[in-house]
Amino acid sequence: MKETTKAFFRHLLSVVLGIIITFSVQGIIDRAHVRREVRSALELVRAELVANIDDINTMSDYLRQQRKSAEYFLANRTTLAKCPTDSIYFHSGFVFADASITISQDALELLKMSSLFQKIGDNDTSMKIIRAYDTCSSAVTVLNHHIEERDELFKNSINETNVRRVAGNGSIDIKEYMKTGYGLYVIRWLSDQISPDHYADVSDLEDAIKAIDSYLAGKQTRRNHKSR
Repeated sequence: MKETTKAFFRHLLSVVLGIIITFSVQGIIDRAHVRREVRSALELVRAELVANIDDINTMSDYLRQQRKSAEYFLANRTTLAKCPTDSIYFHSGFVFADASITISQDALELLKMSSLFQKIGDNDTSMKIIRAYDTCSSAVTVLNHHIEERDELFKNSINETNVRRVAGNGSIDIKEYMKTGYGLYVIRWLSDQISPDHYADVSDLEDAIKAIDSYLAGKQTRRNHKSR
């Protein structure tokens, strides 16, 4: 009877230990899986922020050149007929070009929808990511607003009384355009625009990328340390 009882408890103990070990191992597997998911999501966020920086900088470079081109036309407005044709085409291309910018937030949405945001476990990194995307949205809004305002000015500056003279061949002739009061006003308006550096600063995005790099490097260092 005693032997039976002992055997029963030994069997029960082995079952309990087996369950504990199984859950422990599963817990380790689950945590490792979450770490991999968080890492993968953050790598996507990083790549997206890098792409957004490139897009914002490209648009900012365009607006800087647009202002320089407007300044060129103002400086030479009385002698445009003598300016090199290549220069006229070059600067006209920047003044009258169609432009717009959009940025991606797919990686951020994936991070939110998958509930991985709270699993990052680093509030500073999380806040920098949120701030970076807020900065993206703000910069894009201002950049596109500038283009919309510019296009509205172009639209209002050409009417049925001057369209044949100013844009008879389907595109705006800058030489004729600047002879009109409204045309001259639009070019002055472009030349007076503040630098995109004031409203398209990407430092928040760069800070977020550095925070992600530090976070991922820290996770890798801790894993390597544990494996020794």
